[in-house]
Amino acid sequence: MDKIKAVLFDLDGTLIDSEYFYFKNWAPILKDEFNLVISYEDWIRDFAGHTLAHNVKRLVDDYGYDTTEEYMWKRTRAAYADSNMSDIELMPDAREILTFLKESGIHIGLVTSSFRSTVDTVLGKHGLLDYFEFFVTRECVEFPKPNPEPYRLALTNLNLAADSCVAIEDTITGSKSALGAGMRLIAVTKQEIERARLTAVDNIVENLSEAKALLSQWI
Repeated sequence: MDKIKAVLFDLDGTLIDSEYFYFKNWAPILKDEFNLVISYEDWIRDFAGHTLAHNVKRLVDDYGYDTTEEYMWKRTRAAYADSNMSDIELMPDAREILTFLKESGIHIGLVTSSFRSTVDTVLGKHGLLDYFEFFVTRECVEFPKPNPEPYRLALTNLNLAADSCVAIEDTITGSKSALGAGMRLIAVTKQEIERARLTAVDNIVENLSEAKALLSQWI
């Protein structure tokens, strides 16, 4: 196996501990608007790791609710603003793995379905923006994850072969995107629901410390 030259990180659930933040903001909206009560386990199974467009389509097609992406964008963004997104904490060992890669001379990029405003707010609060050479955010692509477009754009930015780059993801949605772009992949999740979906992934670890140990063998 050739040595790797770049590592591309997902954001939500991978570098930042954001899924409960999104759940606690979406759950009251779903209850108020549609009388739909969901648990955190429901959120992880049905909504986490997907774009707003995907989740709205699910509400319309699978649940039969009358809503639009524009309306849910306004409702959720207002909720996020009231909840203070800057309170979102890093995942354990996020700073450590980024520091390790930077000191090892590895290119680092961020590939996320979140918008740049979220990236700037959360990673800026933790002082991590300078670790990344570039950001592929929702505004950058026509087709977000699980489409390979975000990772293909990242590879274009790097001007590197796909097999010399590793993606770090926590969901099947992001994993499909990275694998579709021909990249190596490490999936990082403790969620049993998500781990059961990752049947096509060879490298599944529980945390970023384990991901760092695996990367150290490839550098």
